[in-house]
Amino acid sequence: MSTQQVTFQECNTQFAQIFERVLKNHEVISVYKEPEQGIVMLDAKEYSSLVETLYLLSNPVNRDRLYQGILQHQQGQVREIDVKAYLD
Repeated sequence: MSTQQVTFQECNTQFAQIFERVLKNHEVISVYKEPEQGIVMLDAKEYSSLVETLYLLSNPVNRDRLYQGILQHQQGQVREIDVKAYLD
């Protein structure tokens, strides 16, 4: 995910176009006013996903279980289950 930088002035004059780029192209736009003053614009769904991921990884036990599951999947240690029983 690359971040494109635009100035505050550019964002101010082209807000609608930048807003559409963020939504349609899933671009991350960094808007800066001065070298140490800026914000980041990104799609709200992507932001929610990032926050959820951070939450899930913030608990060491949960993080380890997730990483273990990823490792098992990469090693082909998977099995299919019938999920219908869990949906009723």
